[in-house]
Amino acid sequence: MTKETKVRVLVVDDEPSVGMIFHRILGEAGYDVVSAANGTECLRVLKKQNPQLVFLDLQMPGIDGVETLRRIRDTHPQLPVIIMTAYQTVSSAVETMKLGALDYLIKPLEADRLAAVVHQALEVGEVARRIPAKAGSTPGAAAAEEFVARSPEMLKIMNLVDKVAPTDTTVLILGESGTGKEVTARAVHQRSQRKGKPFVVVDCAALPESLIESELFGHERGAFTGADAARAGKFEQANGGTLFLDEIGNLPLQIQVKLLRFLQEPKIERLGSRKGPLTLDVRILAATNADLEKSVRSGTFREDLYHRLKVFVVDLPPLRLRGTEDLEALLLSQVDVLRKQLQKQRLSVAPETLAVLKAYRWPGNVREFQNALRSAALLADDVILPEHLPMSVQNTRSGLDRVSDVLGGALNDVIRRVEKEHITQIMQKYKGDKKAAARELDLDLEEFEHKLTEIGMEENNPK
Repeated sequence: MTKETKVRVLVVDDEPSVGMIFHRILGEAGYDVVSAANGTECLRVLKKQNPQLVFLDLQMPGIDGVETLRRIRDTHPQLPVIIMTAYQTVSSAVETMKLGALDYLIKPLEADRLAAVVHQALEVGEVARRIPAKAGSTPGAAAAEEFVARSPEMLKIMNLVDKVAPTDTTVLILGESGTGKEVTARAVHQRSQRKGKPFVVVDCAALPESLIESELFGHERGAFTGADAARAGKFEQANGGTLFLDEIGNLPLQIQVKLLRFLQEPKIERLGSRKGPLTLDVRILAATNADLEKSVRSGTFREDLYHRLKVFVVDLPPLRLRGTEDLEALLLSQVDVLRKQLQKQRLSVAPETLAVLKAYRWPGNVREFQNALRSAALLADDVILPEHLPMSVQNTRSGLDRVSDVLGGALNDVIRRVEKEHITQIMQKYKGDKKAAARELDLDLEEFEHKLTEIGMEENNPK
């Protein structure tokens, strides 16, 4: 897509200064920039202005960025959307990839990076519009995903799944956003005696509180204003099979009571029903990326329900801790899917691209990995090169990291010494508190302890 066609870019941010930056940088480059101050205004502008690209801030008054993205996807499924976020909310930004965000930018915005992201996003959007939509072709659609387990960490998970699947035990699946909780739930269902029966998914975070009870338990005609006909809820739809409650930590307390009651005695009652309770045969699987113990302490999640759910826990590791075996297997699996979806039978990945994929930390985990590959595959002819990857992936590594991969050996020793000095200073700052030091370095505790071992500091830091 050329600039001569006056490509329209919509910028959604409640800070006027952000809109001014876009107008200055992109306006000078020949783009038509329009602004919206909030989610409601964004949806209105979408109808009238028909932009080819949207930059969307996460934190805005009223409708936030996540809900705005959801509504954009409902009406404009192929429209490229780039999320803008402050550094401290990057974890929220990568969660939006579940809803189809193409990439994210961290504020403050850099002119060079902004121009590159715009160019790449427009190319992806243009190619995507030329590809006919097919059922099940949504990137990362869990129903079509393979349960990849090659690393020791994931082989342990596979073993847990195989053990619990044949039973009717309630399973709680934990893990960061994008780690494959729904894929794991489907694997449990497919290995159970309920295979072939309904597998019903409920995203508890996506349901408005006013509708969630009706959505889950159904309603009779006239149960409330607008209930013109009786409707079965998700529990009834899952009868004989499995109900997967994703992001269960978002369930309102009054619905938690009803779920607990069902786990104790498998009966439900539709809203407005005069027929009495229905007895159902439904297995419950639940998942969350939240700390439910913390939610219990804060009073937002019932302790009795928490103990009911955690009878059998599957804790999924983030992609960055799964080892190269899993990443390579995921890559092969996803490239095979993309060959069919995009009708590119000769699609492959260059060795230098694989090196970049291995170096990136993947904060959005498997989902971000799949989205990155799909957008890269749209841009590539037959071979996916590093420049086809989203800018957030391309720019993740420092120049020192890249040179280290090439030179290795002596330079790695230098890097290790520098790392050791830096970490020693941080450990002294926090008086040996590894959790505090890990937070400062933006690592989880397991990664930090691995780094200490790698540079020979673990034995001196038992705390």
